Amino acid sequence: MSTVTPLEHTAIGALAGVTEVCIMQPTVGIKNALQEGRPVPRTLPTLYRGLVVSAGAMLPITAVQFGMNRFLEQTYRRVTGAEQPGTGGRVALAMGAGASSAVLGCPAEFVMIQQQKAGRSLPAEFRHSLSTYGPLKPFKGLSATVARESLYACGYLAVAPLLREVLQRQPAVADVPGGPLVLSGIAAGLLATVATQPADTIKTRMQAFPDNAAHPEYRSLASTAAHIARTEGMGTFFAGLGPRALRIVCAVFILNGTRNTIVDAVDAHRHAAAS
Repeated sequence: MSTVTPLEHTAIGALAGVTEVCIMQPTVGIKNALQEGRPVPRTLPTLYRGLVVSAGAMLPITAVQFGMNRFLEQTYRRVTGAEQPGTGGRVALAMGAGASSAVLGCPAEFVMIQQQKAGRSLPAEFRHSLSTYGPLKPFKGLSATVARESLYACGYLAVAPLLREVLQRQPAVADVPGGPLVLSGIAAGLLATVATQPADTIKTRMQAFPDNAAHPEYRSLASTAAHIARTEGMGTFFAGLGPRALRIVCAVFILNGTRNTIVDAVDAHRHAAAS
């Protein structure tokens, strides 16, 4: 059993999240532009616009997801006496960890989207958003963010490891070096992308049009979903699917790879020191 604590998992999650954003930020710029219906950025500096706030958002999100998932696992063991949750339990704990991070990610993504649209610097965007919309407006789209993050965290914290365990028992896959890891990562990443894409599109559209008086159609999750479906068709919910799929598949490898590498190293060091 791992000796790594929830607090240490939180620190690992922060490192993994920043690493993932620094690598994959261009896919975010492309995805947001496609979802909002504006021109796709063509230069690398423009694609990386919003990197600081995006990394600042992802750091606490993955930190909370990693740490909360570990905390919930330990709580489950104490309450039930079971060594490890079953499949349903692992899925439920991962979804709970993801949902808990939405309150941090929602306002940060609001600022990032406004910055990408306007091209302002980060300090200027903070001042503009606060003076124009007030302190609560950045939480617009929170319900959609909760739905997205719970399913996303389920993908990389539960589904990917579960699929890997299944594939490791299949000789045709297990005999291929890295086969279970690669196939489980791709499958979990694609599944998480498709499952979360509608909520992500709704969230992006709500945050891109924060003025409820000017755009009442984007006032709530339900009104936004209804407006998109009625005026643009169901396919719009999957706008930006390609770049987001690339990001999430890569994120599954980056996040799980970082976590597993550090956790294994810490456990090995502590076991060696104790022996």
